[in-house]
Amino acid sequence: MMALHSKSDQPDIVDGMVEYVTMSVLALHRDLVPYIAMQRSQGWQQMRILPASIRHVGVLGLGALGEAACRKLAGFGFQVAGWSGSLYEIDGVACSAGPDEMAEFLARSEILVCLPPPAGEVRVGLDAALFAKLPRGARLLSAGGRDHLDQDALLAALDDGQISAAVLDVSSEAQLPKGHVLWSDPRVLITSHITGTI
Repeated sequence: MMALHSKSDQPDIVDGMVEYVTMSVLALHRDLVPYIAMQRSQGWQQMRILPASIRHVGVLGLGALGEAACRKLAGFGFQVAGWSGSLYEIDGVACSAGPDEMAEFLARSEILVCLPPPAGEVRVGLDAALFAKLPRGARLLSAGGRDHLDQDALLAALDDGQISAAVLDVSSEAQLPKGHVLWSDPRVLITSHITGTI
């Protein structure tokens, strides 16, 4: 088993990461998380279906992983933007960089994808201040693999409706112990650090 954040320049790791991001973004885009909750409750509610062409996806953290994910998502027709500590140029992707451009990037991110940053760049924390800058009802994919997610802030944002659904790739039991409320939250889909495993 190879950790995503340690071998992110290897093609197999990048490919595995892109598969996971694509799967998760499509699941968030097509409301798979609430549909799973409906199945468990044996209820039914028709969700509004939007085409990918009008859905805005923001990728937080570029580099080799983020660039590959952006290209794949753009291929599905999503309106893709990327943000990183330093500026990148990716065809078909609206790239921004630095703290001065983060608020605008977040404000358009209906689905926010959080990836490990390139080597040497500071990891952005997912906290209440960041969540407040997203569009109301945004969806979150946290695939950072480390303790950068404020779980209490996520729960508060879910309860408030600021975030409507989340997919979390959790790196260890210590990060999310048994019995934690997020395990049973119907608005959250959890995977066990499978993001870049080969």
